[in-house]
Amino acid sequence: MIILSFIGIFCNQKPYIDYLLHSFDFYGVTIIIAQIGSPNQYYCPMKMQMKLTVFLLIITITFSTAQTSNSSFIAIDVFEASDNNTDTIPDYLIKSKPFKISGTLYLEDGVTPAKNYILTINQADEDGNFVVEKINDQKKVKHSATVKTNADGKYTFYTFVPGGDRLYNQLQEIHMKVQVPDGTEYALPTLFFDEDPMLSKRCRKKMTKRGETDRILKLQKVDDKLVAKRDMIISSGLKRIN
Repeated sequence: MIILSFIGIFCNQKPYIDYLLHSFDFYGVTIIIAQIGSPNQYYCPMKMQMKLTVFLLIITITFSTAQTSNSSFIAIDVFEASDNNTDTIPDYLIKSKPFKISGTLYLEDGVTPAKNYILTINQADEDGNFVVEKINDQKKVKHSATVKTNADGKYTFYTFVPGGDRLYNQLQEIHMKVQVPDGTEYALPTLFFDEDPMLSKRCRKKMTKRGETDRILKLQKVDDKLVAKRDMIISSGLKRIN
């Protein structure tokens, strides 16, 4: 399998991915579309900030002589929500750095728990690649998980530290979204890792100025297991993705 990345805006840095959107097949080629933010927000040392949203096309070419289908666009982050507020990323137990992330989701007032809201995370594997698989004839990111918050707004994910990409200065990232009770979906801020060597002092300084240092996960050992806490607020400034 060969993965080729085409990026709309590039300034010697790789843009961060807001959220993976769609996938479709075209004569044996799987094309994945992900919405990304402008790279200058944390990574690109440009004097003027660009506020455009561009699209990242990741073309995965599989050498298969059996399939030449040409299907329509389908969502690759299919919900499999239940009443369980805990879920586990595939391959969690066999990864080199597994950890638990948990917290509380609040409504905009920052006090009221967001009950029965659906949270989804997806991430790259330990090599920094997004693995896409077909389940029930629908495409989805393999390393993803979905939960529904409980009455107290609590959630828990068991996952692992994803890989980055030194060639493009891609950070170790976890992408999140929330589905509110009326079915609307919003992208939540991408999460980073405090121990990521690619998370430079410049990045940290900019995040501090924006008041977003809570997006940097600091893994702690509790009972010989790595854990992280992340409380979130559904603010009116979140980007709608459907």
